[in-house]
Amino acid sequence: MNEQSWSQLELIAPGKQEDMASWVLVQGGALGCEVLPQSDERVLIRASFEKSKLDKDTLQNLIALLEEYGLSDTLRSMKVSDIPREDWLAKWKEGFEPFRVGTQFVVCPIWRRDAMTSDLTDGRKVILIDPGLAFGTGLHTTTQFCLRALEAYKPEGMVLDVGTGTGILAIACKLLNPDAKVIGIDNDPVAIETAQSCLVVNNLVDQVELRLGSTECVADMQFELLLSNLTCEDIIALLPDYVRLLKSGGKVICAGILREKLEMLKSAISRYPMNIERAETLGNWVGIVLQR
Repeated sequence: MNEQSWSQLELIAPGKQEDMASWVLVQGGALGCEVLPQSDERVLIRASFEKSKLDKDTLQNLIALLEEYGLSDTLRSMKVSDIPREDWLAKWKEGFEPFRVGTQFVVCPIWRRDAMTSDLTDGRKVILIDPGLAFGTGLHTTTQFCLRALEAYKPEGMVLDVGTGTGILAIACKLLNPDAKVIGIDNDPVAIETAQSCLVVNNLVDQVELRLGSTECVADMQFELLLSNLTCEDIIALLPDYVRLLKSGGKVICAGILREKLEMLKSAISRYPMNIERAETLGNWVGIVLQR
């Protein structure tokens, strides 16, 4: 791959919309975002893309997403430029330190293993990640909700991680309960490769099954627990599959739901034999647990 194989999209957003803008850019195809505070309570967001994929159609889709999520004012500042590969990789790793999640986990990038101390771990389970080009570092609020929810809803029996990304949630399930049968699915082959790499560094090779595809690749199975860190629209589209895949009494841990879209999700859930057992507001986001 040549050195000019990456592009970055920059835009200015209000500081209070930093999380939302970064999420929208990742949903639109960005591989990661760098956020730089400005002097007027705004932030400069630099989103990285594979150069070949930041084409006219991608830009039009990004513009539509920014407008849909109330970020149309950021479009005036949008600009695109090329960046060398080594610069992008360095920025991706910059400032990514080990951090605690909930009461039982520490998430650590493999290049910062030397920063792990007994004070930081303090008996916690360590999840090592090598994010590569997949979204799922554990930094996002929605991923952290899922990790905390797993402490309350311990994975038992058959567990399915829908849209596994880096595999961070699947790995957490095995660390909490080595006896659980965990399958991670994703329709992105890059994500499956990245998740496999993360299984290697966590010494969990052959302990989590990875499958390329969506729910159709596990259509003949049933599960006690589903993990669904997806958009509200994706969750709604998958609800019929979730009902079929869940055993009676089974649960779905859902995140990635914009607070303003919760009512739309509730309306969709009411059409199925499921109920919301738990809901937690996380800034602009909501995490919920459904029971079959």
